[in-house]
Amino acid sequence: MLYELVRLQKTVDEKKDERQRTRLHARQLRAQLRERARAERALAEIGWSRLC
Repeated sequence: MLYELVRLQKTVDEKKDERQRTRLHARQLRAQLRERARAERALAEIGWSRLC
């Protein structure tokens, strides 16, 4: 009985850790996409400023 409770708690903790890692990864991915979009806008502005 005690073994099963410990095993169940370990499973719950592992799932919680996995959800936290997934959330962190998603947050990092969104930050990278924002940074890439910002860099592309900056490059486009440089291109337009050279044309004018």
